[in-house]
Amino acid sequence: MAAPRILIVKLTSLGDVIKALPVVDDIRRALPGATVDWVVERPGDSLLALHPDIATVIPLELRRYRKEGRYGAALRGVWRDIGLLRAHRYDCIVDLQGRRKSAIVAALARGPAIGPAPGPSSEPMYHRFYRRAVRRALFEGRDAISVNRILAAQALGYPMPSSPPRFGLRPGSTPPGDLAPPEPFAVLVHGSSKPEKTLPEATWIELGRWLSSRGLGCLLPWGDSQERARAQRLADAIGSAALVPQRMPSLTDWVGILARAAVVAGVDSGITHLAAASGAPTVAIFTATSSATFRIEAETPHRNLGDAGRKVALAEIQAAVADLLGSRSEPGVSGEGH
Repeated sequence: MAAPRILIVKLTSLGDVIKALPVVDDIRRALPGATVDWVVERPGDSLLALHPDIATVIPLELRRYRKEGRYGAALRGVWRDIGLLRAHRYDCIVDLQGRRKSAIVAALARGPAIGPAPGPSSEPMYHRFYRRAVRRALFEGRDAISVNRILAAQALGYPMPSSPPRFGLRPGSTPPGDLAPPEPFAVLVHGSSKPEKTLPEATWIELGRWLSSRGLGCLLPWGDSQERARAQRLADAIGSAALVPQRMPSLTDWVGILARAAVVAGVDSGITHLAAASGAPTVAIFTATSSATFRIEAETPHRNLGDAGRKVALAEIQAAVADLLGSRSEPGVSGEGH
């Protein structure tokens, strides 16, 4: 029997795409010789291109067209990409998104589609595009990474692996020197599109000064003009050890930067999850989202602090960072904050 060709459908967002990456390694181990393709919205395609076991990345731009109100352009864009979606006959199409949009994309490809059964808050009727739906009882209440791994295992007929998730990203070329301070350095992911996820500026300033006193530079990323202004305020207060990138790194740059970081401390955001996937010791800080659902799970040393509705103290973050700085030579160290 020929090795299967499989299409993964996980379109957005950055954090969700990252949390789905371990299914590629699971498939490779369970089904040796399988070819794995992935359809994703841009700019996620540049990230997936760093995974050596993804054969073809099919990029879409649905979200950009929708934000711009260009629904006609979105339709033409999908039509343009339909050739790529239908270039191969797939033995199985696995929709890990479980939304109407992703189910339609799965249905446009050639092959049987399988995805999650709907729940009480799901969009109506999307599951009718599937050949088969995976029962929610098999994955409900699990963390996001485990949900993806269970869905793929159920769709493709192999046991859910018990091994830690492996993300498989391989950094490309060394990022330009203007994007990160000299090593060793820490990355402080202070920004989020949701203000309730952020921490007080005073917490980041004290953390940055504390890291600086230990000989680490501090990189302060930003994603929009408001975050850039906050990053600059923080850098000014931390001192000369802090760096604000003068331009926004690409996702490819970020993987290279994060892979070189001594430690990353950040709020629940795509960059924080990318840090763990890139192999950086990572402290994830939760204040408005459930750590049980969105926590980091990785082979790299990591800590998950806080939970929805709970404040995380500076001393708690410092203790977790110090712990990870001391365990950098001990792969697989993980844990939860208390």
